[in-house]
This record gives sequence, C-alpha cells and structure tokens, in this order.
Amino acid sequence: VDGLSKVNIPRDLHLRARAAVRIVRRVTGRSYTIAQFLREAIMAQLAVIARDYNNGQEIYPDTAPLDPGRR
Repeated sequence: VDGLSKVNIPRDLHLRARAAVRIVRRVTGRSYTIAQFLREAIMAQLAVIARDYNNGQEIYPDTAPLDPGRR
C-alpha cells in the first residue's frame, strides 16, 4: 500500500503527541517529527497485536475496507 493515509484522532490525543515530540526535541536536541512519533507508535502497537493476537506472526497489509467506526 503506497501513499499517505488520513486518520482522525481526538484533538487531545494529537496535542499530547505534539507535546511528546517537543519533549524529545528539547531533551535530545535532535530533529523529531509528529510523523516519526506516529510511525513509531503504530509499529509498537503492531508488535503488541502480532504477539498477543497473531501467534507472534507479522501482520501484513490488508486493503479490505473496515466497517465504519465512531462518527
């Protein structure tokens, strides 16, 4: 699956993630972006789900649409 995705998250969660990015920048002095933060967070959760629900097997891309969530 190529390209970028648009996902809605609660504003408070987004603002907390932004604050975390600023903390990493301040403490480490390195460049760090919200996109990096989100990729790392998603990768960490994929590892947890693979371990806990997928017999430790890698999770591969799935292009089938999901049922609509909360609106």
